[in-house]
Amino acid sequence: MSLATAALWFKKAWAWCKKYWQLLVGIAIPIVVWIVTRRSPDLSKVIERVREDHKKEVNTLETAHHMEVEKREVARSRYESVLVEVERKYAEDNKSLDRKKKKEMKKLIEDHAEDPDADPDEITRKLAELTGFHVHVD
Repeated sequence: MSLATAALWFKKAWAWCKKYWQLLVGIAIPIVVWIVTRRSPDLSKVIERVREDHKKEVNTLETAHHMEVEKREVARSRYESVLVEVERKYAEDNKSLDRKKKKEMKKLIEDHAEDPDADPDEITRKLAELTGFHVHVD
């Protein structure tokens, strides 16, 4: 075989590879997977570890979700009790609580509900500034 014949053959082979590259990749992937997995005959350990990691991640997500729901409930109950108290005091003074003050109170209580170290006295002071009444927050 001469050099020109070999070059022609390589050009034809290259043209065929460019046209049918998907076929070559399809053949190469199983071969590579077989070579890689052949060294590690026991895939059950790997699969079991992946399952355990998945279970841990799901448990962590569920715990975080439950904590978030619990914090929301605490904030909601705190907001409702404070709102009732403020409305009662407003009613005693024959005043009505407007929407703007209700929104500001809700925002103040919700902002501090996320912080477990929130100082109730600080919330009480801010509510007193907002409403003009002294309302104790637990």
